[in-house]
Amino acid sequence: MSFMLAACIYQQIACMRTFDCIERPLSRLFYRYGQYVAQHPLPFIAIPVLITALCSISLLHIHPVTDPVYLFTPRNAPSKYERQIIHNLWPLYYNNYIPGRAVTQSREVQVIVVSRDGGNILERPYSEAVRRLDFFIQNRVRLYYMGKTYRYHDLCLKWRNEGCPGNKHIHIVSDLYQHGINVTYPTVRFGSASGYIGGALGGVSLFREANGTTSLAGGLAWFMIYHLKFFPRNVSYISGLWEKKLQEALDSYPFDPSITFTYLHSQTLTEELKRNANSLIPRFVIAFSILVFFSLLCSLMFIDGTLYVDWVLSKPVLSLLGVINAGMGIVTGIGITNFCGVPYSDIVGVMPFLLVAVGTDNMFLMVAAVRHTNRAFPVQKRIGESMSDAAISILITSLTDAFSFGVGAITSIPAVQIFCIYTGVAITVTFIYQISFFCALLSLATEWEAAGLHCVWLQPTVPDTFIKSTPFKYRLFWMGSRADQDPKNLERNLKDTTAKTFFKEWLAKSNLQFKFAPVLMNPVVKILVVMWFFIYIGLSMYGCLHLREGLEPINLLVEDSYAIPHYRYLEKYFWNYGAPLQIVVNNAPDLRDRSERRRVQSMVHAFANTKYSIGDDSIQFWLKEMEIYYKKELEMNIVDSEIYGMAEHFFSAKAQDVWSEDVIWEINKQGLYSIRSFRFLVGMKHISKTYYQEEATKTFREVAERYSSYNVTTFSPLWLFTDQYAIVISNTIQNILIALVVMIIIAMLLIPQPLCSVWVAFSIASIDLGVIGFMTLWDVNLDAISMITIIMSIGFSVDYSAHITYGYVISAESTPEQRVKTALGALGWPVTQGAMSTILAVVVLADIPAYMIVTFFKTVSLSIVLGLLHGLVFLPVMLSWFVGGSCVLPSIDDKACFVSHINVVTSQTESHSSIFGNSRFNSSSLLGNDKTVNESVKNQSGEQNLHNASITGQPEDIREVTETVVQPYGPYGIYLSRNIPTRRSCPRQIKPSPDCISPLAKPSRKLTEANSNPF
Repeated sequence: MSFMLAACIYQQIACMRTFDCIERPLSRLFYRYGQYVAQHPLPFIAIPVLITALCSISLLHIHPVTDPVYLFTPRNAPSKYERQIIHNLWPLYYNNYIPGRAVTQSREVQVIVVSRDGGNILERPYSEAVRRLDFFIQNRVRLYYMGKTYRYHDLCLKWRNEGCPGNKHIHIVSDLYQHGINVTYPTVRFGSASGYIGGALGGVSLFREANGTTSLAGGLAWFMIYHLKFFPRNVSYISGLWEKKLQEALDSYPFDPSITFTYLHSQTLTEELKRNANSLIPRFVIAFSILVFFSLLCSLMFIDGTLYVDWVLSKPVLSLLGVINAGMGIVTGIGITNFCGVPYSDIVGVMPFLLVAVGTDNMFLMVAAVRHTNRAFPVQKRIGESMSDAAISILITSLTDAFSFGVGAITSIPAVQIFCIYTGVAITVTFIYQISFFCALLSLATEWEAAGLHCVWLQPTVPDTFIKSTPFKYRLFWMGSRADQDPKNLERNLKDTTAKTFFKEWLAKSNLQFKFAPVLMNPVVKILVVMWFFIYIGLSMYGCLHLREGLEPINLLVEDSYAIPHYRYLEKYFWNYGAPLQIVVNNAPDLRDRSERRRVQSMVHAFANTKYSIGDDSIQFWLKEMEIYYKKELEMNIVDSEIYGMAEHFFSAKAQDVWSEDVIWEINKQGLYSIRSFRFLVGMKHISKTYYQEEATKTFREVAERYSSYNVTTFSPLWLFTDQYAIVISNTIQNILIALVVMIIIAMLLIPQPLCSVWVAFSIASIDLGVIGFMTLWDVNLDAISMITIIMSIGFSVDYSAHITYGYVISAESTPEQRVKTALGALGWPVTQGAMSTILAVVVLADIPAYMIVTFFKTVSLSIVLGLLHGLVFLPVMLSWFVGGSCVLPSIDDKACFVSHINVVTSQTESHSSIFGNSRFNSSSLLGNDKTVNESVKNQSGEQNLHNASITGQPEDIREVTETVVQPYGPYGIYLSRNIPTRRSCPRQIKPSPDCISPLAKPSRKLTEANSNPF
């Protein structure tokens, strides 16, 4: 019998130690650390509070970055380079402003005027109303600042000596139309003079004249621009005040029966981002309160067999401080990151909802861990054991989350990068506070518990043994249990919280363990689950195939924003037809060469006749206008050798036209003036949707690449957003793949079954596929906001997957069905609790009328629900088919052998309780709670007594070295009781190992109560 005992122990130890090379040292470290914190709690409380107070000062100096172009355009976006090229070649001054050619929208006001009844806006009633509105804006809107009065004419950008460009073209076209003159479109031409109105008049209807030209039959909307000075800074500030004054004036503009209008100014998107952030503040208070209530509810304990609260074991104040601990981590994380110079964005405002949920879940783990220690043990020992248990789980959760956000920080979209940096730092700080500040508070609460003090008032309570003789009011508010000094009285000294007991004993055991798992393991149900999984994959892939990329400007707005109708009109009337595109030829060829001029004209024709171009009628090109000028007005042809001189003459003759601003001159190698660079414009069509905008961007850049010798640059303000559409998919795939590799490595290191890393990767990939697919079906685009949550879902999915997989592979059951039963029984409440705390934190965001915030809610909810579905349904079925257990005792005899060894442990042997995601395991849980085995062990009284006698008959030193301790095992909060000899005797016929000593050798030390640390 002793040989069987030794052999079975040796087999179990060798198997366990094969896979715990990282967890075991960490557990040992946290055990000692927990004891030290319990001995010196005050520094661990004071220092975090002081650091938080200092970091909170940094919050007063936060200056959010609110430029949407900077935040949501990739850092290396080609459009930024293209815009800078145009700005360098044609910098904007006070007197060279040309509407349609400016590449900046700083201090720009846009107004779209639409006929109220859908009538032709070129007709007199509507055109007069438009004229009145334009006059009102230019002359009636006045700003009084520092003793001066500012109107539009005092602040506008000007063209030469003609003053503010205004919107004269609108009135001219309307007058021509009303006088019966055919107006060509999109370019209005009078002799050799022309003007492009494709970007100003929208919703047009056309007719073709006899000579083939296209003329206006009517229009529905006018687009008016008022561009103000944006330099130097003091002038820009005044222009910004005038914009706000204009907004107030337009909001109070008298009702006009003929027209309605929308407007947008340069501060609109910035203000809407601030509104998004401001709407989060009251919701965070609500979420914080909900989590406090939830944690208080979960902290309550009741006197056995009654509904009276156990005011010694309950921890309401500690739970409140646990939620506050998460808040401290958030404040410190933001303060440190901001102090290090990382720019702050209002999008970081959704981070506290996530962090307070994660922090609350970690608090549950630590409180449950200390509750699963024996109350008869000293406080230092209890805290050491709880830290060796819970700190590993919290570390792994924080590590995976921090890694996932670290991966997100390498993306090129600043908004995503900023959010991931702030969140990653806050997660790290919250973990540090969890194992320092909250651990110290936990040690104090444990001391008060040991002294029988009230958990709120810290006064002695009435022992529960006097419950029958105690007045009712004392039973309600002052009743508290006491520990039994006998460590073997586990029923008295080891208790669960009320909420945990409900979920574990009733929901987990009655439903998840004894009902849910057997049904799930039924062959027919397994097939149904697989069918369900393939349906899930099919729906996910269907959603992915219909994926919509990009964060449109309209999605940055709150749903009741005044700018939403403006963007709708832009999409409907102007982006669909007429929006201008600038094309720059940086390396102009020698235009004296006729073949080069023909090639240039061929290039211009190619740009004007793509799928997304209006055609040759939309071309605005100085060379084309120069040829028309010489042919029609001067009746002469272009002379090749004199073309540069002829160009100078043309620009001088058309001094009031804009063409001279489209060329850059230089002195060539012969000392003559020549054109170094020039630009031209074409009109675009069919770009109202993000997909077409992305395709149009690719198309025009591809045309530019055909003429690489000219170094052609294309630019439209829309390009700044379409570049985000182009990289968001590649960035998301990159982040998922990198995070997948990192999580697989973590799983391989910490889960005692190498094959599990494959299923962890499978689960992560499946959850991310589902999040991307179902968010599309839920009207969410793949953009910077949803990318953040996809990154976050990687961390969440690995938590669920690792917990379930770990619980399955270390189960001592011999069949897959029994291992699934054990794992689900232990994990039902912890996984559900973590999901509930996160859902409770974000559910308050569901009805905020802002796309950014609702997107966060939707994608987080999908991540949690799909993670839960995989953890409780899909993954157990797959594991039961493809993965065997690890360290499993295969036979009843082996189980009996192991139980026999547990039964002979002397008084120094401690039954260390442990948790698996807040679930308690002991030796019976390791053996699968097999009643048959337990009964067979009890019936072996003869063998047991004989074995005890053989142990007792040994010399004292040998008897002590064969004693073992039951040590917690495993990260992720999974702790099974296992037998680890401190220095075990070598069984016969088994070759001694370095950890093993001869039965006759004298031990180097004795296992005493003072030196009973299993680590």
